[in-house]
Amino acid sequence: MSESLPFMLRAYQLLSAAATPLAPALVSHRLKRGKELPARLDERYGGSRIARPPGPLVWVHGASVGELLAVIPLIERIHSKEFAVLCTSGTVSSAKVAEQRLPKAVIHQFVPFDAPRFVERFFDHWRPDLALFVESDLWPNLIITAKERDVPLILVNGRVSERSFNRCTTTGVTSGHSSKRSIG
Repeated sequence: MSESLPFMLRAYQLLSAAATPLAPALVSHRLKRGKELPARLDERYGGSRIARPPGPLVWVHGASVGELLAVIPLIERIHSKEFAVLCTSGTVSSAKVAEQRLPKAVIHQFVPFDAPRFVERFFDHWRPDLALFVESDLWPNLIITAKERDVPLILVNGRVSERSFNRCTTTGVTSGHSSKRSIG
């Protein structure tokens, strides 16, 4: 965990780390409500049964069906340029859409719970070279870890209030990364 973070982000990291032992109870509750797929629970803890593909990996994250549908043309374009693509989302319905609509070589995975241990496990496995977040499903530990690992992060089709943007730029959460390889 980064020591140079603003108090509120540091507090969030500490609270989310402290809440990690409660994750199984949350998963159990979500399973009962049909909000998780039993065979894919390890993904919520940052794990995967799928190996990371070789070469540059572009990670695209959208929270649910609407964000996923909006970004499919971009995913198809990135994939057509022979980049490996990992797409994450957070809902069962978006996972079904991903299975039906994404190119076969694109990997879909559930986004991990935003707790440091799970996020670290996710980044250790996937090691993305670029992250694209759709809309405003912005989880602090995912963003902090991307920055700490020098993964350029781009907000696609998103809205961030001027106040929130200014807060990020003054705390060093944003950075002037540029991709090393053109997608267009």
